[in-house]
Amino acid sequence: MNRRQLLKTMSNAAAGALVLNASKGFALPFSDKTSRFAANDNQLAFAGALADNDKLIAFANVEQNFSPTQLTIEGNLPKDLHGTFYRNGPAKHERANIRYQHLFEGDGMIQQYKIADGKIHHQGKFVNSAKFQQEEKAQRFIYPGPDTQVPNALSVLSPDTINTANTSIISVGDDLWALWEAGSATKVDANTLTTKGLVSLGQGSNYGEQLNGLPFSAHPKQEANGDIWNFGFIPNGQVVLYHLNKNGITKNVKLINSRYQGRMLHDFLITSKHILLILPSLKHNGDQEHLFGGISFDKTQPMRVLIIDKQTLSIMKEVELPPAFVFHFGNAWERNDGTIHFDASLYNNVDILHHLANVMRGEQLEKPKDMMATPVLFTIKPNGSVEQHAFAGSSEFPKVHDHLVGLRNQHLFYISSQADSLWNDTVTRLNTETGKQESYFYGNDFLIEEHVNICPQQKAGTGYLIGTALHVPSKRTCLNVFKEDRITDGPIARAWLSHHLPLGFHGHFVAS
Repeated sequence: MNRRQLLKTMSNAAAGALVLNASKGFALPFSDKTSRFAANDNQLAFAGALADNDKLIAFANVEQNFSPTQLTIEGNLPKDLHGTFYRNGPAKHERANIRYQHLFEGDGMIQQYKIADGKIHHQGKFVNSAKFQQEEKAQRFIYPGPDTQVPNALSVLSPDTINTANTSIISVGDDLWALWEAGSATKVDANTLTTKGLVSLGQGSNYGEQLNGLPFSAHPKQEANGDIWNFGFIPNGQVVLYHLNKNGITKNVKLINSRYQGRMLHDFLITSKHILLILPSLKHNGDQEHLFGGISFDKTQPMRVLIIDKQTLSIMKEVELPPAFVFHFGNAWERNDGTIHFDASLYNNVDILHHLANVMRGEQLEKPKDMMATPVLFTIKPNGSVEQHAFAGSSEFPKVHDHLVGLRNQHLFYISSQADSLWNDTVTRLNTETGKQESYFYGNDFLIEEHVNICPQQKAGTGYLIGTALHVPSKRTCLNVFKEDRITDGPIARAWLSHHLPLGFHGHFVAS
């Protein structure tokens, strides 16, 4: 396909995405149909539950930005740890008596922890998206969310109309990109956290403005040479594949037809030679008012793996796995004979997605064990046969050393739950070759977020693990630093805020 044909196809796909999102997924001119739960009832239910359960402060609404402040440090910061740790997640859940119905709908807020000269400074700032600006001015939600109907809402003309930039964050060149699922990345100043506007993916390349508005997923993979790979899922089943250089200049783009109708594709993997798109066993009931609420698990549908050549961005092979659901993968790599290994935090169904709506109402806080993901290692052999091995315990937000993305890794880092069923309370390093697990249990009073590996020497065992935790009794959040090979000893340094922050999703460390 030559460039002109590709751009024509992309343009049609983008238009299709807008139509589909506007009419199905992200819906949403104002509808007077009755929502599953009225948004103001949602707020009342949550407020009542919060009064009885302090842990729900993790999902309470944030009213304003957090000003820069120096944190109180316990222990000793490593002398070779210099840089900034960023986190992103939803924080504006409520306006004018309306509370969003799903945790994924809130406006994004970036937390910044600057580590230098033995000190840590924090600030938090909302992503000042066009949606956020309009709703701040109106002092109410004026657009519907993927699951929340809003009275007298304005029409959603494109996914970026309601782009909350609330899921993840990466550094690209001198900037940060705040990432969402269904629309563009949002450029943010890495120092001040000032929002600069939507990223034009084709800028500086032959694609020009032709890529504007196409979805750019929240889980790009960055290789050791800085190249960035990503995908964008379009609700009609087509997937845009991206290859960018380290400065965010697009090198190659292609559209493929995955035939996937599950409506949600969150993460993917790369090896040295291939892209792996792993399509979970989901279906959507066509409910035009609820994207997440309309998704269900189909136990008759295999989980499909599309193995795509990185040079041509063409599907080379398709492999089927037993029915399952996955939010997050850690890493993939392949041997010279073509055998591919990858890991997953594997769910038996998609109940966890709906649990995140229940939490927004302060309901079903006792998450059953069968709603937790299991760490599983898959092996796809050259003949297409598949082996899988499950490890003990639960896992979520798996990570590997940054310099080993797409290459052979021995260690996997993730968080899990031992005692608390509302969120996570334990951080673990798993040796995927020996099965040895080393864990640190924070205790029943903590709710912990994704922990990120930092490895200045790019040598396993020499780096650190950094992550945040909410201490419920004191209503304070702390930043924790572990030696990666001594996780069981607990944090070697802990920096305390004077207040708590909302639980977010993904973080990123930028060395200085």
